[in-house]
Amino acid sequence: MDLNNITKGKAIPLGIIIIIITYLLSGSSSSILPFVLFTGILIGIMKNEDVSESAVASFITSLFGTVITTIISVVLIYISYGSTYLNYMLSSSLMSIIFYLIAGTIGGIIGYYISKEIGI
Repeated sequence: MDLNNITKGKAIPLGIIIIIITYLLSGSSSSILPFVLFTGILIGIMKNEDVSESAVASFITSLFGTVITTIISVVLIYISYGSTYLNYMLSSSLMSIIFYLIAGTIGGIIGYYISKEIGI
């Protein structure tokens, strides 16, 4: 597993853009967990050389995508409600990021096996 090979190509930036767009379209009140899982599956299908490569690429995509969406939501909460809800938002965001990372990585592994099943 070579990190240069994992980050090569457009799969990771495309996945990050998909996560951000689905977050913005779904609204900040809904969970993006299914979208992160679906994006992980897409990344796993695109990076189908090795299962570990698919999992790491999906993890990187989920990490950057969820951190960016968390920053967007923290800024929106701060603008809307001030610092009253900011402490709550920051504490609950850490748990959400962990769930999103797990879902994205599992999605990458599922995507790898889907690509091998359909023969891509």
